[in-house]
Amino acid sequence: MPKQKGLIKIKGTLNGVSYYQLNGIDVARRAVGPSKERIQTDPAFVKVKHNNQEFGGASSLSKAIRQSLGDTATTFKDSYMASRLTGVCHKIIQKGSGTHGQREAHIHNNPEALIGFQLNKNQAFNQLYTAKPSMTGHHNQNNITITLPKISEEHLKKIPKKATHVQFTAVLSMLSNLQWQSKHQSYQPVQPEYHGISTSQQTIPLLCKIEHTNIPKPSHK
Repeated sequence: MPKQKGLIKIKGTLNGVSYYQLNGIDVARRAVGPSKERIQTDPAFVKVKHNNQEFGGASSLSKAIRQSLGDTATTFKDSYMASRLTGVCHKIIQKGSGTHGQREAHIHNNPEALIGFQLNKNQAFNQLYTAKPSMTGHHNQNNITITLPKISEEHLKKIPKKATHVQFTAVLSMLSNLQWQSKHQSYQPVQPEYHGISTSQQTIPLLCKIEHTNIPKPSHK
C-alpha cells in the first residue's frame, strides 16, 4: 500500500483515490466500490441492485429504439445520443407499473419523455426546420400520416451556403413493452416477434428556395 509523500497529508477521497491513516501512517489507495456479487446479495445494497436492473432495462429499450431507427440514427446522431436516450428510457421505466427494480418499460407510460428527443443535440431538428410537423395514427397505429404544414426557405435555418435541396426522412418503428424476467435476470420484450420492426420513407430532394405543398412520394423501382 503506497505511503503519502510530501509535507502536506491529505484525508478523504480525490479522483477515485482514498487518503487516510493506517496504524499512524498516511497512506493512499484507489477507492474500490462493492463487488457485483455483494450488490446482488447484500440487503444493504438492495436499492443499488434495483436501480441497476432498471438501468439495464433502459439500456435495452434504448438499444431497440436506436436499432429500429437504422441508418437515420447512425447518420445524424451525436456522440452522446445513446447515453441521452438511455436516460430518457429510464424516465419511462420510472413511470411503469410494478415494484422498484422490475417496473415495466412501456413507452406509452411516459411518451412525453421521448417527444422532441433530438438525435443530435448540437443540430436540433426543431432549430433547423421551424414549422411544426403533426402526426396522425390510423388503424391501430399501423399507419401514420406525417404532415408538414409548409416547406419554404423561411422555415429552413442554418442551411449550408452551398446547399440547394433538402430531403426529409421519416421512420416508423414498432416496439414491444419490456418486462423483468427473473429467469433471464434481465428485461425481455413481451412480443419479441414485433420488437424493433421498422420502415422508413424519404421525400424527393426539395429545392430550398421555393415553397412546397402536396409533396409526392418518391418512386420505387
